[in-house]
Amino acid sequence: MADLGATRWLITGANGTIGSGLWEHLRGRVAGLVLADVEAPTDLREDEVGLACDLGDPASIDTVAGICADVDGVIHLAGIPSEAPYDELLRVNALGTYHVLEGMRRGGARRLVYASSNHVTGLHPTAEELDDTSTVRPDGLYGASKAAAEAVARMYADKFGLSVIILRIGSFSEHPSSDREGATWLSHGDAWRAFEAAMTTDADFALCYGVSANTNRVWSLEPGRAIGFEPLDDAADHLGEQASPEPEEPQAGEQFASQDFTLKHTP
Repeated sequence: MADLGATRWLITGANGTIGSGLWEHLRGRVAGLVLADVEAPTDLREDEVGLACDLGDPASIDTVAGICADVDGVIHLAGIPSEAPYDELLRVNALGTYHVLEGMRRGGARRLVYASSNHVTGLHPTAEELDDTSTVRPDGLYGASKAAAEAVARMYADKFGLSVIILRIGSFSEHPSSDREGATWLSHGDAWRAFEAAMTTDADFALCYGVSANTNRVWSLEPGRAIGFEPLDDAADHLGEQASPEPEEPQAGEQFASQDFTLKHTP
């Protein structure tokens, strides 16, 4: 899939923060885009199709299958992006990912680029540098739902031969704004580089962190380099001198790691 310009893609969650930016970035770089969200995207070009689709609904399998008969791959961004009641998170993030994968299997599209989250491993201590072999340690219900989605995606890769590239997205923003983001920041430019690498790699399965080349990063760049992702930006260029976190402090930071952050979403 190295010839990006000859490929067509389905982007789920196309109205979201990353989705809308990636949509704009890929315009003119791919042969066509199908853009899906709960509300159909608008302001489309001739080579773009907008579609309303609730991936938490089992009927979305047939919708995705129909699209996947005519695209090369799916960039799956749709989901609840923060802590919420677990039944909602599972319906949208985990079950929705299953519906995408099953639609791909039926429709024939082979490559899934899945936007997972660094919160899948957020309770590891800062002293550890994580990579694609690190143990899942979610910092909340959101991270647990993304871990469940990663698991079903890996199963579809192993059992049904889909090519799955998982990007655990860091702190995506134009500029880093905290000491934690000094380690976890993902710049806009590096995000687009990560997605393009995931779209074009020859790997059948890969998992890596979507993170910039931050001086104080806590995630290895090597799994990303293995698929052709070479980040160029560094949070230190924006933040200057940063406070060093305690070695045993959770990588998620105090807010996400606190009990109250999760308990307010429990029944």
